[in-house]
Amino acid sequence: MDFKKTIDIKTSKENAFKAITTEVNKWWGNVDNEMANEIGSEFSIFFEENTEWRFVISELKEFNYVAWKCIHANHSFSGLKGIKEEWLNSEIQFVFKQLKDNMTQLSFVHKGLTPDLNCYEICDAGWTHFITNSLKQYLETGTGNPNLVNTQN
Repeated sequence: MDFKKTIDIKTSKENAFKAITTEVNKWWGNVDNEMANEIGSEFSIFFEENTEWRFVISELKEFNYVAWKCIHANHSFSGLKGIKEEWLNSEIQFVFKQLKDNMTQLSFVHKGLTPDLNCYEICDAGWTHFITNSLKQYLETGTGNPNLVNTQN
């Protein structure tokens, strides 16, 4: 079963869409392209231990849906073996649904992130933090809790 989270956020779906397409660094981490807002756009995100995931925007329906396909994976986490390319060819999906009273429901799915992967436990904890805490907090207060690592060598 793919990793999934659904949360309700006190924001418009336009603001939630903007956070996913142009403000990833405000809630997830360092990126090399902050304007990943059209099909075919690419961006990488960087974490500790030279971890990098590169995504291409594979689907986009303005204010309703975004999909990122992982086209490069170099995942490293101390103590975990065999995780380097576990995200390769996986897909991250965001679905936005406007609710009443300036509330938006965000459904998040990481297709291909399943419990049989070596990285599942840390990725489950990571996505839970970044979606249910950092992204939600960013959209409701203006301040997220991204993983901003120093990528300079």
